[in-house]
Amino acid sequence: MERPVYRVLHLIFALGSLHMLGLIGLEAKRFLDLRQERALTQAHINDLKKRVAALEADIAAAQTTEYREAMVRRLGYVKKDEVLNAR
Repeated sequence: MERPVYRVLHLIFALGSLHMLGLIGLEAKRFLDLRQERALTQAHINDLKKRVAALEADIAAAQTTEYREAMVRRLGYVKKDEVLNAR
């Protein structure tokens, strides 16, 4: 015949095992969520790096006199037939 104390101990062990299984499941879900978030963040970083490269290319292009002349003409400071005398 089994003593009542063993029944309580078995119940406590079973509840502890279920609790541990639940915690392992939560940690697995958290791990997968963090991995997905990391992938999204990495994609966002790559997009930002591409934008930075494009902006640096625009800055380099803006340093040329041809770009500046085209910009001045586009803004209307110099008309089509006028000659631009840049310093």
